[in-house]
Amino acid sequence: MSKLACLFEPRSVAVIGASDDRTKYGNRVMQSIIDAGYAGPIYGVNPNIATVLGRKAYPTMRDLPEPVELAFIVIPAKAVLESVKDCIAAGVKGIVIITAGFSEVSPDGLDVEAEIRKLCTQAGIPAVGPNCMGVVCFSSHVIGTMTMDTLKGEPGDVSFISQSGTYGISTLNQGLVTGVGFSKFVSSGNEAVTKFSDYLEYLGDDPATRVIIGYIESLKDASRFVSVAKEVSKKKPVVVMKFGRTGAGKRAAASHTGALAGSHDVYRAAFKQCGVIEVTRTQDLLNVATAFRTQPLPKGRRIAIAGISGGFAVAAADYCNELGLEVPEFSAELQNRIRCDVKVPPFASVRNPVDISAETRPPYLMNCVEMVLHDPGIDAVLMGMWSWPLPPADETLRRLESIQRESGKPLLLCYYGSRRGAELVQSLTWLPVYGTPEEICRVMAAMADYADYRRRTGTFPS
Repeated sequence: MSKLACLFEPRSVAVIGASDDRTKYGNRVMQSIIDAGYAGPIYGVNPNIATVLGRKAYPTMRDLPEPVELAFIVIPAKAVLESVKDCIAAGVKGIVIITAGFSEVSPDGLDVEAEIRKLCTQAGIPAVGPNCMGVVCFSSHVIGTMTMDTLKGEPGDVSFISQSGTYGISTLNQGLVTGVGFSKFVSSGNEAVTKFSDYLEYLGDDPATRVIIGYIESLKDASRFVSVAKEVSKKKPVVVMKFGRTGAGKRAAASHTGALAGSHDVYRAAFKQCGVIEVTRTQDLLNVATAFRTQPLPKGRRIAIAGISGGFAVAAADYCNELGLEVPEFSAELQNRIRCDVKVPPFASVRNPVDISAETRPPYLMNCVEMVLHDPGIDAVLMGMWSWPLPPADETLRRLESIQRESGKPLLLCYYGSRRGAELVQSLTWLPVYGTPEEICRVMAAMADYADYRRRTGTFPS
C-alpha cells in the first residue's frame, strides 16, 4: 500500500489542536515534530489562537495556504468526526487520529469509528488510530507523538507496529537506549481504518526496513494478516508479541483498544503457518530483532556453545535442547584439533559445550570459537564472554567480528556478569550481546525457526 508512505514521509504536516499549553497533547505533538528537525512545512490548526509555538495558527484545515499531506488530530473526541471531514475536504493524503474515547469506551464511540472508516475508505485515505500515540520515521524526522519522552536515534532498519501506544513507545525507547536502530514506528490504536496487516504489507515492501516487530492484541482482519504475513516473511523476519493470551489479558485488551482477543492457540498456529516468530517477553522482541539485523540465518539447528564457565555451558545446553536446538558432540577430529592446535588446558571440556575454565585467557576462547564456526558440522555458535576486563579490548571485539564475517555463520555473545555490562559491550560491537543464557538461547531458537520457514518456502537467502 504505497498510500501509506504519506504517514511516514509526508512533504507537509498539520496539527489540529496545536497549542502553546505544555499540558495539552496538541502542544506535545507539534513540539515533537519541530524538535525532531522535520524540514517540511508545519502548520498549527486552532480556531481560538492567532499563533502557536511562534508560528501562525489557522482556524481550520481549509484555511491553510496549501494542501497538506499528513494531518494529526489531537482534539476532544466529540469534534473528531467533523475534523476528519475537514481534512478530506482540504485534500490531505493521510490522517493520524491520536484522540481516544471511541470503540474502547462505548457503543457510540464504535459508531463514530464506523463513520470515520466509511469516510476515509471512500476518500482512499489511510488513517492511523484513533486512540493512538502517533507515528515516527527517523529518516524523515517525523516524530509525531504525544509522549513526553524524547525519542532520539539514528535511522536504522527495524520497524515497529504496535497496537498499544504507551507500551509501544516505551519499548521503542528501550530499544533506542540499548542500540536497536529503528526506521519507523506506528501506534495503530483502534485501527478504525488502517489495520495491522496494511502496515505490515507496506513495511514488507519498504527498502529501509530489514526487520519488522509488532505488538498485537487482536487482528480484525486475521485472514488478510495471514496472507500478507506469508509473503512478507519470505523476504524479511516478522517478530511479534501477542497479548490477550489469558482470560485476564483478553478483558484488558477489550477495554484498552476495543479488541476482541480470540483463542491464543489459533493465533499461535496462524503465526507458525505464515512464518511469523512469536515471543512472549518484551526484551526478546528487541533481542531477536538485534540478531536478525546483523546475523545471517543458520543453515541448520546444530549449535556449539563455548565459554569459560561450566555453569553457562550447562544452562545454555539445557535451554537449547528445550527449545528444539541440537547441541551435537563434536567429532573426534575437531576435539583433537581444539586440544592440539588451540592448546587448551588439559582439564578443559571440548566435546560441546566447550568449557575452557575461567583461568584461561580470552585468546584461547576466541581460537576455539573460530575453529568451531568453520566446522561443517556446526551451524551457529553461542559464546559466553569473560567478565574481566570490562570493557573487552577493542582488538578482541574486532577479531570476533572478523571471525563471524569470515565464517558466514551466526555468532551470538553472552555477557552475563551484569546487565549494565552487557549493554556496555553491545555499545562497542555490532555482534548481538545478551545478558543471560536464557535470552541468547531464545534468540537462537527464533533464528532457527525462521530459517526453517525460509527453507520450507524455498526462499532461504543465498
